[in-house]
This record gives sequence, C-alpha cells and structure tokens, in this order.
Amino acid sequence: MSSRIATLVTAVLVVAAGCADTKSPRVEEWRDGAWKALTTSDYQISGKRDGAQTSAMAVFTLQDGRKLRVELSVVYNPTPSLAAGHWQMGDAGGEVVAESIKFLGGQGEGPSLGGRLRLEWKGSPRFLATLPLRPLEQDGR
Repeated sequence: MSSRIATLVTAVLVVAAGCADTKSPRVEEWRDGAWKALTTSDYQISGKRDGAQTSAMAVFTLQDGRKLRVELSVVYNPTPSLAAGHWQMGDAGGEVVAESIKFLGGQGEGPSLGGRLRLEWKGSPRFLATLPLRPLEQDGR
C-alpha cells in the first residue's frame, strides 16, 4: 500500500511542477551546475505582428539593475515556433532556444506572446527566461 501512496505523491508532484506559475516573469541563471533564480524587478514586452510573423523584444530588469534583452521572431504554420532569437545582457549575448512558445490573438486585438526560453552563451546554457503570456505593447516595428 505504501508504494501506491508514494506513486500517487510522485504523480501529484510531477503535475504540480508542470503547472508552475507562468503568470510572473522569471529569470534563472546557470551557476555551479544548477539553475539559480534571479529577482526580477520589472518586465516589459513589445512588438508587432506582420502576417504570419511576430517580432518582439522582452526586457527583464533584474533587482541589481542589469537588463536582460531578448529579441524574438516567431512564425505560425499553424502553430507558433521560434524562427530566430538573440539575447543581450551587458557585453554578453547569444542565441535563444525555445522550450515552449505560446501565442494568442492578433486577429481583432493585438497578439499575446509568452513561453519558456533557454538562453545560450557559446553553445552552453546561461539563462532560463519565462515570459508570461501578455499582450505585446505596440512598438512600431
């Protein structure tokens, strides 16, 4: 009976981890072989949809004042996928790999974009960024 309880508890924990809060912006840094959460004090995302493509810029302001900028180009055919991405923080920067991309709207109202992104530096993971699904502020791109 105790193995059934252990299996049930494990299943509940796996489901709970999959449903983690994605309503808040989040940045994690790869340090010493583990992901360490960084405190985010501000988050903004802007961009524009043009047909089957959306260009967006997400800016995370960290508690220490550093800014993490993430540029994305997302295409839809028919599901959203990352066509290109680049990140920059100070002098460091690199490529973006989408672990997940979410897209809503864009027909009668402006598009909303979110997802979970792995930011790589020289081919290795550097940051994980969680973009909450929010409407893009129009930036005239």
